[in-house]
Amino acid sequence: MRRFIGTALALCLLTGCAGGPEADADAAFTRYWQCAHGAAMAHAADTALDAQAVAMRAQADCYGAYEDYKTQKTRHVRSVVPAHDRAMAVTLAESEAFERRKDVTARLRELVIDAR
Repeated sequence: MRRFIGTALALCLLTGCAGGPEADADAAFTRYWQCAHGAAMAHAADTALDAQAVAMRAQADCYGAYEDYKTQKTRHVRSVVPAHDRAMAVTLAESEAFERRKDVTARLRELVIDAR
């Protein structure tokens, strides 16, 4: 029985069951996406705005969720780089978060077009 529990615990740790910075960043991104998607769909019916404007409004509505994602992403990247590279890790994490934000904007625009 102890061997089974030890094996199960090892598998859990290897697959990320224990959580940690990467899981926190993934969860923060999920919250950000859900917020942005919900906000875009709420504004999609407003035909006075083009799809890009709706996507940008959704991004503005969810800026707090984006900032949380960026913070969690920074923690994750900092957790996997050597201490002397921490400044580079922050730059890398913020750049990656911004690229994902641009991807989310593009996807929201597509979803708004499809919804109309």
